[in-house]
Amino acid sequence: MWQAVGTNGELQSPNREFIRFRITLNTTDTKQTPRLLDIQLHDIPKSPYERLGFARPVVLDSNGSWESVLENAYDIITTGEINGADTLDFKLPFNDGKRVSLDNEKQVQIADEIYRIRTLTDEKASDGSILTSVYAEAAFYDLTYSAEKQPTEFNAARADEALRYALQGTGWSVGTVNVSTLRTWACEEKNALAILRQVQNIHGGDLVFDSRNRLVSLLTFSGKDSGALFAYKKNLTSIKRVVDTRSLVTRLYAYGRDGITFSSINDGKEYVEDYTYSSEVRVSTLDCSNFTNPYQMLEFANMRLAEYARPRVSYVLSAMDLSVLTGYEHEQWTLGDIVTVDDRDLNMTIKTRIIRRQYNLQEPWKTVLELSSKLRELGDSSTNVVADQLDQSSVVQQEVKDMVPFNHLRNSRADNGFAYWQNSGFEVDSENGVSGTASFKATGVTGTKSISQTVYPSSRRSYTISAQIGSENLQKGTNGQVGIEIEFEYEDGTTETRFIDLF
Repeated sequence: MWQAVGTNGELQSPNREFIRFRITLNTTDTKQTPRLLDIQLHDIPKSPYERLGFARPVVLDSNGSWESVLENAYDIITTGEINGADTLDFKLPFNDGKRVSLDNEKQVQIADEIYRIRTLTDEKASDGSILTSVYAEAAFYDLTYSAEKQPTEFNAARADEALRYALQGTGWSVGTVNVSTLRTWACEEKNALAILRQVQNIHGGDLVFDSRNRLVSLLTFSGKDSGALFAYKKNLTSIKRVVDTRSLVTRLYAYGRDGITFSSINDGKEYVEDYTYSSEVRVSTLDCSNFTNPYQMLEFANMRLAEYARPRVSYVLSAMDLSVLTGYEHEQWTLGDIVTVDDRDLNMTIKTRIIRRQYNLQEPWKTVLELSSKLRELGDSSTNVVADQLDQSSVVQQEVKDMVPFNHLRNSRADNGFAYWQNSGFEVDSENGVSGTASFKATGVTGTKSISQTVYPSSRRSYTISAQIGSENLQKGTNGQVGIEIEFEYEDGTTETRFIDLF
């Protein structure tokens, strides 16, 4: 039985060993005979795995077709954040027959997501076993290497106009944009991904990347109310609630391009205030150097202050994805969704949003979720820097930046012990942390103690190194040093070492 082609050109007939076409040619001009010149058939297969749970990495060839399914891969972790990072880590036995299919810059597919291999690490253990560790980044990271963009200005423009400018010449296109804010601003970012991040920062909403179809969307809200419930004795194994006021701000100054302010439309004030949570004056300055319109800058400052004037409340869960089990498909959730958390011991029943997900594909019951607002990593853009204490008052000046960079340092909070670190003399302090509950600690003696990590950052013009140390009762000997030593390796193979003294 013949089946008509679908509205989008897809074949409707069932899969068989061959395809047979029947084509009917029509014409309204009896003097012309219609001819068939060409038939194009595009093979766009479905994802090898429909869901993350129990999926395995699939290596793609240069044409994007499946090359090999890595059935023996293990410790498969995808880490995703709203408007942030999207990475993949897994391991494979070195003697696996499909190890040869792995190579730097090759693409790997996980369900619907596409990643590109950035680092391959072969490691031999003390028992003689050899394994390969793979670190890959989502395909959209390639937008960092786009052709350099020239500075431009947007005049009362919607977000989709700036998105199209960012993606021009990259092979990516604009998807759905339902953020309706108008912004007048100067764009000085050089690559496509940096511009996309800046657009999201200025217009608001959630950036969503569709790597398979090479589409970028900006949505007012990228998730849904999933209806999923996390509760003890069901799918919740542990929960941590953190209420953080270190970045609390009640008075926010803002300065735009060439130092413009919104004082002329704000009762002569160069700042906005919000004392809903605290009556204490806590001052911060917002970088609005891209803005040239004071009205939009005032709107933007109020939007940011609404976030800063309240404590950051974070919930970190260790939970199981029940949707992988038969009969529990309705419990499905994904990054950005709203879920319900019920814990009677903490007297807590809340509806909140998944803003970070560390998903264990092989063992979905070991998945870690961060809800509402993520805990800050060292190097996170929202980490505040205390600059001054004014006249013995409680006014604190701090710098709050609003970009979303990638933190290349892994396990910087010691959440996973010494994972990813080479350690010589340090220990993990699980009771005292800064942005989390743990930290690294060294008890001083004669000699050197160190921890080190090698990172492979994207190609950028500048980088930021940040750290915080506990210096109570710290005394240096005659030749003692406390700091960070950084060794740079350049493309030509040369190296350079710099030491940053922290005490």
